[in-house]
Amino acid sequence: MPDTLAGLAPAKINLTLEVGGTRADGYHELTSILQTLALADEVMLEPAVATSIENTGPFAGGSPAGPENLAWRAIDALAGALGREPQPFRIRIVKRIPAAGGLGGGASDAATVLRLLARHWPDVSENALANAAAEVGSDEPFLLAGGTALVEGRGERVTPLPDLPGHGVVLFIPPATLPNKTATLFRALDRDGQVDEPTVGPALARRLPVQVTGADLYNSFERVAFDCFPGLAGIWEQLEARTGEVIRLAGAGPTLFWIGPLDETDRVRAAATGLDCTTIPTATAGSLWRR
Repeated sequence: MPDTLAGLAPAKINLTLEVGGTRADGYHELTSILQTLALADEVMLEPAVATSIENTGPFAGGSPAGPENLAWRAIDALAGALGREPQPFRIRIVKRIPAAGGLGGGASDAATVLRLLARHWPDVSENALANAAAEVGSDEPFLLAGGTALVEGRGERVTPLPDLPGHGVVLFIPPATLPNKTATLFRALDRDGQVDEPTVGPALARRLPVQVTGADLYNSFERVAFDCFPGLAGIWEQLEARTGEVIRLAGAGPTLFWIGPLDETDRVRAAATGLDCTTIPTATAGSLWRR
């Protein structure tokens, strides 16, 4: 094995996210079209005496530095899938994706760890990778390949779709998130009582590849996000007023995003000047791993 294994871990957005009823295992049934972005963390693995994690970069704050980090858990999950003892690694992550923002940064770090290990463990099958990814979390199975895909179940069923044509994306990161954010939003949806049937996502999947805007997208969590994230409604309303565009929630939030023509990216980014959010321009990106 080389001294260092390195790879990129891209952010994701949900173009659609329809939350259905609660399954027998306690998870909600999800139907979502996910899309990876050019914005990415950098993940490096080095053999070590004991496993450790070092987070650096502009969004290192808030990223776990112990066994609760999903990248660490990925090593243990893959070792378990292969029936072997976990091998210790020094994990270094350059965090360019905001933590707990709905962009899948931690999940993508974990998926990239799995792919890096698979390069050098010849007995790793795609089935073992998929099982390990599903054990770690719901976004990891999609992020094993990335690109554009329809995701169903709790995230374990992934159907690759034609690549979305190149789009500009601007991310708007509010100053704070919530503890136990995803569970909090699911509980809010349960109180809301509406169960979404999977209609928007499958319809968009049949149309791809096409150009899209926020008006084509859907996210069940938008029904409850304003009540869960203090101040988010004001940022959202100001962004839509300033840009004249439909702004969407990324995953379970609190990140908001715009998607549209690449040549509009700078205009949309500039429109957020002075608002209480960090602005990150990026673009859609195809799979780093799909053969």
